[in-house]
Amino acid sequence: MKILKKIALVLVIVVVVVVGAAYLLPRNVHVERSAVIEAPQAPAFALVNGYRMFNKWSPWSDLDPNAQYTYEGPESGVGAKMTWSGDPKTIGSGSWEIVESRPHNLVKTALDLGNQGTAMAQFALEPEGAATRVTWSVDLDMGMSPVGRYMGMMMDGMIGPHYAKGLASLKGLAEGMPKADFADLTIEAVSVQPVTVEYVPAASPKDARAIGAAIGAAYATVQKFMTAQRLTQAAAPITINTRWDDTGYGFDAAIPVDRAPEKPVPDASPVQVKQTYGGKALKVVHMGPYRNMV
Repeated sequence: MKILKKIALVLVIVVVVVVGAAYLLPRNVHVERSAVIEAPQAPAFALVNGYRMFNKWSPWSDLDPNAQYTYEGPESGVGAKMTWSGDPKTIGSGSWEIVESRPHNLVKTALDLGNQGTAMAQFALEPEGAATRVTWSVDLDMGMSPVGRYMGMMMDGMIGPHYAKGLASLKGLAEGMPKADFADLTIEAVSVQPVTVEYVPAASPKDARAIGAAIGAAYATVQKFMTAQRLTQAAAPITINTRWDDTGYGFDAAIPVDRAPEKPVPDASPVQVKQTYGGKALKVVHMGPYRNMV
């Protein structure tokens, strides 16, 4: 009996020591990883300032291809929210919402993991020469439970590799985007109305004079067609970009008209008729040479 009492006493002492040691461990845990992206801040910021592109670089997207995702709020900035539901053994369920957005330097998010609690994560972007250092971090409150405190010791090893993987994918995606810094451009959300246009598909080399000549020739063709059809110009001429790559510039040279032609336009006609896009759009004003367009 004495031996049993001694064993019980030792076990009690061990439990007390283990529990007591747990409360010497920090309650709040910080995990972060960073990567240098060879791109300006603006493209990298655009990728982390919303969730529509998240699964293009997420470190968890391939863990559960059958997971369901829903999106709420604006597509980017404060209020953008993503909710997911997946395999409990891999990615589980939860939601992620942007609560603070400072172009093009910081995105703070609230991470709700349901029964597993909540956390605050953020992306900090800093210029590093012509590149951008992106630091992805999360702050966790491990609570008062001794088990939680010991779990806190493992968080860096559990979360850190995923963050490093995600940043590597983000780096590849951002570096594959056009190397343009649009941080000084104002982006405005607008609603546009569809209009009827007469247009000519055209193309040219990526040279200012060549582009100007191609646009002028295309508009002249459209004007002749409008005269023959007795149509009236209803608004300023527009170009609708269809291609901008190493091979050149492709576009539709279009002139809005007051109505469609009375007779259908033959498919063989160099001038065609269509309705432009109508609905929500992002408006950016670029003033400068064509060669700076992205």
